[in-house]
Amino acid sequence: MQRNDYDVLIAGGGPVGLMLACELRMYGVSTLVVERLAPGANEPRTLTIHARTLEIMDRRDLLTDFIAAEKETANLDEYRRRLANTSARGHFAGMFVLGRGTVTAEQPQELALSREATEAVLTRRATGTGAVVRYGAEVVGLDQDADGVAVTVRDEQGDSVIRAGFVVGCDGGRSTVRKLAGIGFPGTEPQLVSWMGLGTITDVDRLPMGWQRRERGWFMRMPDGRVSTTEWDRTVPDTPATAQELIESVHRVTGERIEFTDVRFVSRFTDSTRLAAQYRAGRVLLAGDAAHVHFPAGGQGANLGLQDAVNLGWKLAAACQGRPEPLDTYEAERRPVAERVLQNTRAQVALMRPGSQVDALRELFTVLMGFDEVNNYLTDAIYGTDIHYGGSDDPRVGTFVADRQLKTEAGTVRLAELLRGGRPLLLDLTGTSDAVRAAEPWSDRVRAVAALDTDAEAAVLLIRPDGCLAWAGDAPVSDAGLHAALTAWCGPART
Repeated sequence: MQRNDYDVLIAGGGPVGLMLACELRMYGVSTLVVERLAPGANEPRTLTIHARTLEIMDRRDLLTDFIAAEKETANLDEYRRRLANTSARGHFAGMFVLGRGTVTAEQPQELALSREATEAVLTRRATGTGAVVRYGAEVVGLDQDADGVAVTVRDEQGDSVIRAGFVVGCDGGRSTVRKLAGIGFPGTEPQLVSWMGLGTITDVDRLPMGWQRRERGWFMRMPDGRVSTTEWDRTVPDTPATAQELIESVHRVTGERIEFTDVRFVSRFTDSTRLAAQYRAGRVLLAGDAAHVHFPAGGQGANLGLQDAVNLGWKLAAACQGRPEPLDTYEAERRPVAERVLQNTRAQVALMRPGSQVDALRELFTVLMGFDEVNNYLTDAIYGTDIHYGGSDDPRVGTFVADRQLKTEAGTVRLAELLRGGRPLLLDLTGTSDAVRAAEPWSDRVRAVAALDTDAEAAVLLIRPDGCLAWAGDAPVSDAGLHAALTAWCGPART
């Protein structure tokens, strides 16, 4: 058996890779993150973090840090004022008529954070818990064997080989890891091209804040100072985007001539929509944009990737510790979620096209979204609040367990706080503590708490580390059923 240098090597030090490193370190998994760019060298971008992701961050004791990080994101005052003047909080294809879905009232419903501030929060947590993050290094080769993966990493010193038990590609839509693993990336070709830039624009008052649908495309001015245009049926150049391209696109879409100086960045992207043919090839896995790309409508990308990381982290840790079964559920659970996001972003792109026929369709959709059932359906789809992993005849299993106040012998505590250590949580709500006693052979892996909750889903709840329900036991609770659930999700009983 060859010795590995790390249990897991993560390619990509963006939010998804760093979140995965945070998750793995909760379980003592030795973790190396390699990132090609220097800290803060990524394109400036504001990430919209939705309510369900924030609930998950609360369960990792990261929510307070995320709220503080939002204050580091510039130019949000006007955005907040706009939100205060409307009951709508979300959009579908630029129609700002969506609600919020079902979320916990005590939590923020949305945060807007700069990518830099988000990465700083997650880097502090990851490195503070023992993860190693190497900047200026990238994966250029992979060679799997029975014991692990030999990874060729290139930095300014040249190439070196690092062995890891598993490799996770969190290295974006052009993922090198995905290509080296031989995983296909099928999907649809682009129908539109968007330019985005950040700099100083003259006569900015002539360019309104927010999303503007025009006869020839879309113009957007963001709260953080970015401007963007979207045009259909244009040839996408192979060369890097330029400020002049953005200037010309603004003129075509809005009719306004602008000067664009002190340029911090200009980028170009499309609506190319792709999904990895598989999320795993042996000891190599994918998460975030390495597994799926889509048009950034509704701010879904960052949330989809962060939730990939939280779903994967505890399962990959179990595999590193000799229990591979949970890891087999990663793609089965997360792939359908990505498929739905890709579907709704394609639909939004179709509804965003210029033209009188689409005008009529948008008017009809606006009416339809006035119906509560339709509005809630689309809201839940955008914000991910209706995700149901299933895998059981019990419809409760696979749903996200909402936070609630629990009365325990030690006092009142929130469910979110009980999950912060990353261990599965067994809630015994029978009033007898029988389930706590029955779970004692798993006490090294499972946190068992007796509590009172008159509105609970069942008498006993086994909650996974990611906050989803693994098993529900109705009174009278069968020890055999409880033991079977604990064994399936947490491994054999301690002898």
